[in-house]
Amino acid sequence: MTRRMAVVGIVIAAVAALLLSTGVRSFLVALVPEMGGAEPAVTLPEGSGGQREVSPLQGPVAIPRAGVTLDTRRQQLIGVRTTRAERVMLAPNVRAVGTVRYDETRLTEINVKVDGWIRDLQADFTGKAVLSGEPLFTLYSPELIATQDEYLLAVQGQMAAVGGQSPEDRDYSARLVAATRERLRRFDMPVEDLRELEQRGVALETVTFRSPVSGVIVEKTAVEGAHVTAGQALFRVADLSVVWVEADIYERDLASVRVGQQATITLDAYPGRRFVGRATYIYPDVQEQTRTVKLRFEFANPRGDLKPGMYADVQLTGAATAALTVPADAVLDSGTEQVVFVALSDGYFDPRRVTTGRRVAGAIEITEGLEEGDEVADGAAFFLDSESQLRAAVRGFEAPPSPRAPGAAPQERLDITFRSDPDPPRS
Repeated sequence: MTRRMAVVGIVIAAVAALLLSTGVRSFLVALVPEMGGAEPAVTLPEGSGGQREVSPLQGPVAIPRAGVTLDTRRQQLIGVRTTRAERVMLAPNVRAVGTVRYDETRLTEINVKVDGWIRDLQADFTGKAVLSGEPLFTLYSPELIATQDEYLLAVQGQMAAVGGQSPEDRDYSARLVAATRERLRRFDMPVEDLRELEQRGVALETVTFRSPVSGVIVEKTAVEGAHVTAGQALFRVADLSVVWVEADIYERDLASVRVGQQATITLDAYPGRRFVGRATYIYPDVQEQTRTVKLRFEFANPRGDLKPGMYADVQLTGAATAALTVPADAVLDSGTEQVVFVALSDGYFDPRRVTTGRRVAGAIEITEGLEEGDEVADGAAFFLDSESQLRAAVRGFEAPPSPRAPGAAPQERLDITFRSDPDPPRS
């Protein structure tokens, strides 16, 4: 019994040594890429006592894959389907979330050019809609009253000079009237008030200031009775007949957008309604935190439905171009490579690297690696990939055949047979 156990132990040790000497290197090469890491340095015997160090692989390691053969029954069990690579017209569809903004080119700031005090404030709250020429407030200004008096004196002097003064004096009086009138106009005194001033012959105590544009008051600092100075901003009016929508577009979609491209937006406030506008500007910088580029759209807003601050779903459709496409489920993306399984004859699936392009509506453009009409697996591709990697790993365990010189005699083969002694064994 002791002798039989010793023989069995020697045989097992010999087999283990043979496996380790031929298969450990293949095992490491197959295992390391599966783990996604760099190959470790391995020291192997070389020559008489020397050592050879294998340095780690540099850069990403391609995952080994092997062809897979599946009969019809197994294909049905795991749900493998095939489809043809087709050349279709592909229109890039870009979606983004945007925000409605004021059109900055339609903002107007209203101020005064003289010091004074606000008397009658008619535009008395933020958000009020005003029309062009509508009264906003009246202003009491000593400087404006003094200028009116100067204008009246100049008019009286001109009228007195018509009869007996020389032509030079009459010309001077006319130029004096024109200068004081222009000064009142530059103080934004309305033409209606100038006419009233000339008719009355007495300076107006307060002057009415009117809105130069139509729109909505979005900022207001004017308060009735407040003292204002020249240049002080009192109102900001926004014309909402046209608004902007600003959206953030990812870098990968930037090639699909251009200035002048038509865009459609939808809003939660108006289910089922679509607003059509166009892209007017692509900002020159990329947001480092989100890796997006801001894109500006312009939309007509005649009824004021689009209100600044609203969120909008933006959709852009680019020009359609011909492209070779496969379903998105057919492409396996490992991060470093993209692979499809091409269906050949007799249930054989060949793993093939491809280069992908645009992704539109569940389809992926293939720019390299496939031909039109190739059959690819688009169902259960993950199971095919697992089987492919497993078979490639198993091949790594197989010892390569040892080279044999031409004309050399066949190598001797060691056959190991286990038998009991005595045979049959004693009970």
